[in-house]
Amino acid sequence: MSTAVVPFNRVLLDFDIAKLISSGQKEGKSLTCTACQVIVKGIRFLIEQEAPEEVLDDFFSKTCISMQMEIPHICNALPKVFGKEAYYVIANAVITPEDVCGGLISDCGTVDNPMNDNWTIPIPGNKPAIQPWPIPTQPKSTLRVLHLSDIHIDRNYTVGTEASCAGDALHLFGLCCRNYPSSKEAKDSIKQPAGRWGTVANCDIPFELFENTLQHISATEKNLDYIVITGDMEAHDPWDYTRDKTTSNIANITATLLRYFPNTPIYEAIGNHEGVPEDAFAPHSLPASIYEEQGPGWIYDALATNWGHWLPPTTQSQIQYRGSYSFKPFPELKIISLNTIYCAKFNLYLYVNQTDPDNTLQWLIGELLASEKAGEKVHIISHIPPGDVYCLKAWSHNYFDIVYRFENTIAGQFFGHTHTDQFEVYYENSDPNGRPFHFNWISPSVTTVGYLQPSYRVYTIDGNYPGSSWTVLDAETYSTNVTDANLKGTDPVWTLEYNTRQAYGMPDLSPASWNDLIKRFQADDTLFTNYVRYYGRDDHRLPCNAACKTSFLCGMKQGKSYEQATFCAGL
Repeated sequence: MSTAVVPFNRVLLDFDIAKLISSGQKEGKSLTCTACQVIVKGIRFLIEQEAPEEVLDDFFSKTCISMQMEIPHICNALPKVFGKEAYYVIANAVITPEDVCGGLISDCGTVDNPMNDNWTIPIPGNKPAIQPWPIPTQPKSTLRVLHLSDIHIDRNYTVGTEASCAGDALHLFGLCCRNYPSSKEAKDSIKQPAGRWGTVANCDIPFELFENTLQHISATEKNLDYIVITGDMEAHDPWDYTRDKTTSNIANITATLLRYFPNTPIYEAIGNHEGVPEDAFAPHSLPASIYEEQGPGWIYDALATNWGHWLPPTTQSQIQYRGSYSFKPFPELKIISLNTIYCAKFNLYLYVNQTDPDNTLQWLIGELLASEKAGEKVHIISHIPPGDVYCLKAWSHNYFDIVYRFENTIAGQFFGHTHTDQFEVYYENSDPNGRPFHFNWISPSVTTVGYLQPSYRVYTIDGNYPGSSWTVLDAETYSTNVTDANLKGTDPVWTLEYNTRQAYGMPDLSPASWNDLIKRFQADDTLFTNYVRYYGRDDHRLPCNAACKTSFLCGMKQGKSYEQATFCAGL
């Protein structure tokens, strides 16, 4: 870009914002969609005019404010955090503003390009004969494994601030229970004050609740064999992210984990909120100078250091290159921590080149092939579930095919990201009436964002003895009601919310049993209603009408993203 200063108003003489807004209104587009297209078109125009970065920032923030996309504090902060990524992608990706906004916003133009971009990677043949899903009836020993996900600590959480702010000024990035610099809210005008232990609203949790969670688990779970954490430590305030803040937060969380679990191994996966900007994980396919400046090397280094408390040195170079790693905590089990932010639709760098970022799926195939040859079982821990629309279509479809190829080797898949209590079943030949060959767990969150009570899960796993299946035999989900704790002025009370097999009447936790459960949900409204309660840890999604029920059932059957028409036919 040119370094000459080009006045904001002069550059935009040929760019009519009012006309674009009017056009969007006539076409019935949402304000969010129109704003996105105005900003993307304006930035592209400015880049063509060789405007300097400060002019792009100025246009970004002023347009955001004038269209009331966000409060001024957020509008002014957004370009400072997201600007470099957005400008590079807009200048280098061969896509239109409609494509960009259509991909990011559901009601905003086509999502066929680039969201549904198609690419494949070679998957080795010679698949071994399919083995029945193992059902251990008398396991020689079992492991007890804690799964935490989506912790999202808000260091700016402030007791007494407005918890119901998102319905007012904040349209895109609504995060409440905190003071904003531009807020002039009088204390007596607050509709829902933030409570001491967190608030069931669009609020992340205070550090005090995170520490209480660890205190409770360490006091009640004396025999944990290891802990899995599937990403997202940062609050939902991406406009205020900095590398220093994220690095400091991760180091503090690591220290806290070590304090409460000094002798328990902890294995983690990276979340999209660990990026600065959020989701921004540029692959090495970008020019070296861009990768050096904007790439995720800094966070990979930080994670390698912090995760290194529990991992062997052999994982360091793996983490530092692609944010993924593999190792064997037991003789017959490999754990693969997979960086699924390389499939995130908000990882704008992928719009320049989506094809297998940093050869991560190819690396996964190599790891699985080695385990297949060695007769090992594998657990995959990761953040974004492959069936979620947050995951780009081609990446998701390739992952699905990899799981099918190595179904005998993969004994478990553990995800987070959605904050809700879910599962996804995988069907042979992508036929919803075909053989269910695998499934994944999607753990509920510790954070309250999304109007959810805090939660965690503990698995009972078959192992560690020769010939272990390493499958999950049962699961217990625990939660607490922070609303009650706040009202009563007591500490949170954590209780067993439900036992999976008992609550759903499942003989085992095989893919066939999960598929049978979906069929029983269709026929049994009482059983389905219980699932909806567990899904969000409360009743606010009830009653669930026919369309609502279909949507839930559809989500359970999708191991591939953007395939509702295929997997949800007949529901």
